[in-house]
Amino acid sequence: MSWLEENVRVVLQAVDAGDPAVEACENRRKVLYQRAPRNIHRHVILSEIKEAVAALPPDVTTQSVMGFDPLPPLDTIYSYIRPERLSPVSHGNTIALFFRSLLPNYTTEL
Repeated sequence: MSWLEENVRVVLQAVDAGDPAVEACENRRKVLYQRAPRNIHRHVILSEIKEAVAALPPDVTTQSVMGFDPLPPLDTIYSYIRPERLSPVSHGNTIALFFRSLLPNYTTEL
């Protein structure tokens, strides 16, 4: 642990002295990390901490949010595709319409 303490002292001295390398790192960090990643925003929304949610950028808070997956990844692959519905049963057969309402896959064909 002594090596860690010594390194912390060196870094703090460099910061206090106004070392140009420290300023360059701070400028680089400002350019690289202008905002939190989307997955961090998702975590903040799920945490439901009022202070953290209030600190989110407006473009995140104005989006519609789904309860099961707030802010899904932009490259999401949807594995579920809703099957197409069969053509409706003829209008004249009331019993067939009744069974179709109970069992969507019901057909009168043999």
